[in-house]
Amino acid sequence: MAFAEKLIAVRRANNLTQEQLAAKLYVTRQAVSRWERGEVTPGIDMMKLIAAVTGEPLSHLLEMPEHYCQSCGTILTPDDCGTDAAGATTDHYCKWCYDRGKYTYETTMEAMIEDCAPRLAQNTGMSLDEAVSLMGAVLPQLERWRTVQENEERYGAEARARYGDEAIDAASEALLDMDPETWNDMKELERAILGQLSIAMGDGDPKSSEAQKLVAMHRRWIGLNWGCEPQDEAYLGLARGYLADQRFVDYYDKPCGTGATAFLVQAIESSLARA
Repeated sequence: MAFAEKLIAVRRANNLTQEQLAAKLYVTRQAVSRWERGEVTPGIDMMKLIAAVTGEPLSHLLEMPEHYCQSCGTILTPDDCGTDAAGATTDHYCKWCYDRGKYTYETTMEAMIEDCAPRLAQNTGMSLDEAVSLMGAVLPQLERWRTVQENEERYGAEARARYGDEAIDAASEALLDMDPETWNDMKELERAILGQLSIAMGDGDPKSSEAQKLVAMHRRWIGLNWGCEPQDEAYLGLARGYLADQRFVDYYDKPCGTGATAFLVQAIESSLARA
């Protein structure tokens, strides 16, 4: 689907007239009309604003191909694909970023943009500034960077104030270096924890064997996120901090029932008191 058709569909899905969308984008209605007629395609920065205003992923607006590297954004051809831990071809990563189930090099998103943007500009004819802007919008949506970006946006300021930049940066690095198999294990464990929390709450005793099993699962999950299991004091501080943040309370209480977060904290306190 061409951009013009996508824009029409996205605008209508948001119940916006051309004039209403134009007002949100700080452009004229005529500009929106020209985009929808296919006469002009907006630049990268305007595309980013359209995505932000409508909630439509930028990759959809940009008509990105079905398969592209989830690390650097390179369009994948059969000859460019990386390999998983078993040596089989994967359509998630390119061979330059991923080989035998592991990332081939450590980097940051900023360094990735600095390295790749000049090549993107050269290959597409866009300016370097446009290439940097495009990669800055697309990379946070890719698998390698998405969780770190979401965590930083949601909890970064508070977490850094509580635990310090060094600890949070180390946790982010652990996520960035995590291979997909470990990532899948972590996500499965995350789902299992919510199930175990419901089971343990059914007993009603934060000191029960089911509650202690819950704590062991939860602590291991935190360790996967942080890159290593936290020390007792840090783990207890993290758990008690849940109760002061409605986002964490909602995370546990909504699927498991009111009081789930408090029960989890009590189970952790009980487990550490017995250690």
